[in-house]
Amino acid sequence: MWMCFDEFKSVKSAAGSMSFLFCDSTSRNIVDIVEDRRLHILKNYFLRYSKNARLSVKTIVIDIYSPYISLIKDVFPKAKIIIDTFHIVQLFSRALNKTRIKIMNQNKKNYNKLKKYWKLLLKDRSKVNSTRYNYHRSFKNLMREIDIIDYLLNLDPTLRASYELYHNIRSCIKMKDFARLNILLYSKHPDISNYMKTSIRTIKKYIDYVENTLKYPLLRCFLKGKKKVF
Repeated sequence: MWMCFDEFKSVKSAAGSMSFLFCDSTSRNIVDIVEDRRLHILKNYFLRYSKNARLSVKTIVIDIYSPYISLIKDVFPKAKIIIDTFHIVQLFSRALNKTRIKIMNQNKKNYNKLKKYWKLLLKDRSKVNSTRYNYHRSFKNLMREIDIIDYLLNLDPTLRASYELYHNIRSCIKMKDFARLNILLYSKHPDISNYMKTSIRTIKKYIDYVENTLKYPLLRCFLKGKKKVF
């Protein structure tokens, strides 16, 4: 059996509380919703299943939430833990966005450009337009998407280094290249932002599970209406 763990803000629960939702990753059917995702609640819930049933679970896809790992090790000891690709990419995209915002707030001259074209910095580089020119009011000129990205990256070396790292990591995930990803994570990146450095430290804590992500043909969580990463 393959499972996917996820959480969402419950409408029925108290403000800000989180519920727990899990499903069969093969059939994509929701199995159940638990109104509380605290570790002891979830452990008591899953211990209702027989030991044989719990031992039959082969892989579990999760987001980056450490109590899930403790739960799986205790209750599903034979299951391989997989970090959902959506959350890996999201971790670094948020770091890149925070980097951009910090630079944006320090650069009043280019504030509007950094604010308006943030999506281009996150766009898959293989899909960035490098041939078609469009008029952009912010630049008062005809420009391609690649020109806008180059302009923004030239504003700050930290933004450029963080941008390059984000897209290199994204490429590793897309190509399922764990060896290259491992080199990236353990290499020195002196020019990247502190936000990116924090993301690297976070993902390195879960590196074994990230390896499973790239090793197994399964699975990405499809809960909460997530958009496809690639």
